[in-house]
Amino acid sequence: MENPEWTPPPPPDDGSIFSSGTREYYAAEIRRNSTKALVFGILSIFCCPPIFAYYAFTTAQEVIANIETYEVEENRKGLAQAAKVLSIVGIVLWVIGLIIRIAGVR
Repeated sequence: MENPEWTPPPPPDDGSIFSSGTREYYAAEIRRNSTKALVFGILSIFCCPPIFAYYAFTTAQEVIANIETYEVEENRKGLAQAAKVLSIVGIVLWVIGLIIRIAGVR
């Protein structure tokens, strides 16, 4: 016999508007992309700064936005910020190298 007054239980109150499946998906995405952004940031110092710095910076921005939106993997925010700093350093070193090369300083 079914109880006609039965209602389903409320969702868990973890303070998030997103389901646990959505949060798990974005947590995995954040882990993957934060590492990728850091690798791109390191590569931007050593080779092809315009390309790798762009990828590092945009990937890190996306990671930070996902962390703030889905409130998961907040410990990865430091990796994303480090990737942004490395990409900026890579571009600055590249510009300094261009200036030195154009000026003909030996």
